[in-house]
Amino acid sequence: MSALKSTIMIQQKAITNHVSDVDDTSIRSLSSEDVSQVVPRGYCCAKSINPADGRGRKLHLLQMLVLPFIPILALIVQTSLMLRNIMILKHDSIEIENQVTAATELGKVVTRMQLERSEVAFYLYTGGNKEFRTDNRTDLKARFNLTNEALGNMSFWPPLALQLDGSRTVYLDKATFISNLTKFRKTVEESEETTITDVLTWYTSVNAAMLEHLTQQIKETDTSGVWRYLLAFKNLLKSIESTGIASVYGVNYFGKGSLEKKNHISYIQHDSIAKDLLNTSLNYVAKLKQEYRNLSLTMDNYGNIKQKNDVIIKNEKRAPNYPEALNYFVSIALYTDELRKLQRSLRVTIG
Repeated sequence: MSALKSTIMIQQKAITNHVSDVDDTSIRSLSSEDVSQVVPRGYCCAKSINPADGRGRKLHLLQMLVLPFIPILALIVQTSLMLRNIMILKHDSIEIENQVTAATELGKVVTRMQLERSEVAFYLYTGGNKEFRTDNRTDLKARFNLTNEALGNMSFWPPLALQLDGSRTVYLDKATFISNLTKFRKTVEESEETTITDVLTWYTSVNAAMLEHLTQQIKETDTSGVWRYLLAFKNLLKSIESTGIASVYGVNYFGKGSLEKKNHISYIQHDSIAKDLLNTSLNYVAKLKQEYRNLSLTMDNYGNIKQKNDVIIKNEKRAPNYPEALNYFVSIALYTDELRKLQRSLRVTIG
């Protein structure tokens, strides 16, 4: 029995040793396979990003240098685009402001020329008689000085092309224009040969040239937000211009007792144009409608102007009446002053 046990134990031990040898061989084979197949790939990757390795240190240094600059670069690009947009908006704003300023300066000159035309016309109708002159409406020297002041304040001078004698075109720079204007004024004061036709031709040609330049300038801003207001400003200025021309014929009617057929037709044309342009301005800017309505309700002579307008349209022959001519002149002057208040209100709105 003891011999049998010994034999069994020897066999079990041999089997155990064999299994151990097989396991060791399998483990060694697996380890060898892992090393031959996995480690080389892992070793390469480890080497490429290992900061302790020469190449790894370079890559790591490159990452440390480049990565922090990415958000900075993005911020620089974003800031550059924002600055570019700001500069474009600022440039557009400056251009619009310059155009508005130019339109305002030109409008002031046209306004002063309109007033000067009315007062020169009245001066001629009364023959310079001081009995029918007032200190604030028909003082030619004071009126000339106000016009000169507006001319002196102009920061630019538009290219003026005056249409004279129906077809002749005269181009005037600022110095030449002022020189010609001074000569014309001297002729009005010293010569008895100056006629209403001369007055209308000169002043109307100048204002027409300035208003044409203003029209072209406003067309250049038709993409801006103030274009509609500038157009209303221009139409209101032209309405006042036509009212002023019509008033010259009106003063002539009351001062002379009747109008020639040609002058009568001109009065009706300019009076109609003035009303049409005024309505256009009121439609462009809604707030002007209420302001004009208030004007019609608060102005003392508003109804009187409409009544005299009907009388002139009928053109019935009557005796010359200088006081009535003066009354009409003053009424129209007050009316156009009220229209210019609307014009100034519009200028404030434009900014």
